[in-house]
Amino acid sequence: MSLGVSSGDLIGSWSLSFSDIAFVTGKAETARLGLAVQLRFFAGHGFFVPDHASIPSDGVLYLAEQLG
Repeated sequence: MSLGVSSGDLIGSWSLSFSDIAFVTGKAETARLGLAVQLRFFAGHGFFVPDHASIPSDGVLYLAEQLG
């Protein structure tokens, strides 16, 4: 489900900092994307994501690109 996140919102809300990347890449490869999603969702909303339907697919794809 894409919520139509604009490119400016995408960069502002879903960009990982260098310390975020260092933290996430220190975890198991299978857990990295989910952890990155939780980190960025929490930073933007103040709570962890209650269900996967609440996550914009554009944000997940952008995080996946950052993590390689």
